[in-house]
Amino acid sequence: MKLHEAAYTSIYEREDEHWWFLGRRKVLAALLAGLNPPGDWRVLDVGCGTGGNFSFLDAYGRVEGCDYSEEAIRFCSMRGTHPAREASIYELPYEDASFDLVTCLDVIEHLRFDLPAFLELNRVLAKGGYLLVTLPCGPHLYSDFDCLAGHLRRYTRDEIELLLREGGFEPLRITCYTALVHPLTRYYMWRGDISSGRNKPTQGMQTIIPSSNRVLRLAQDLEARIVSRRDLRRGSSVAALAKKY
Repeated sequence: MKLHEAAYTSIYEREDEHWWFLGRRKVLAALLAGLNPPGDWRVLDVGCGTGGNFSFLDAYGRVEGCDYSEEAIRFCSMRGTHPAREASIYELPYEDASFDLVTCLDVIEHLRFDLPAFLELNRVLAKGGYLLVTLPCGPHLYSDFDCLAGHLRRYTRDEIELLLREGGFEPLRITCYTALVHPLTRYYMWRGDISSGRNKPTQGMQTIIPSSNRVLRLAQDLEARIVSRRDLRRGSSVAALAKKY
């Protein structure tokens, strides 16, 4: 699914300050910390959106991205920092075994067919390379917010593990996150934006109130510290780190 231009604009303007994006990066950093990356990996961000994760991924190597949306790639070009290409996740325009780390963050849930996507991600990874994915979890949480965001499904941890194994990966870590803010995010899903009190969910990030954003960022920082030590079983999102066989 391609987001509306207004949604990309909102994300582009706020993903460096919004608690959701910042918290997700902290969790991902906690998962990657145990790998001792050399800093010169070839890194691909599939479904890169407006390119907000490029600078975060720079710590691990040479980064490039791709996205199905022409609008998303336009915003990546506005950043002017990393190469980005328009491409389908089912037909990535890269040679076999081209990358050491592939990220695919909150993308798979938008796809009609998920296993073929995992197989294609596997194809472009070098043997022994790492895949890092995030997805919404808890099928019982599926709501109008998911419909608006273009989510076709929410996953259980067991479903994600099965998809990884069928896709040719060895799961290393599968952890839920947004556990500490779960009651608020659940309220948001069902009633609207937690920062604005709107009674209808929105697709953008346009309703940050500084005080609530700071509190949620602190909660996510704490959660990332917990994830650095152990996997969490609760939360509205899940992050998985896997290795190609």
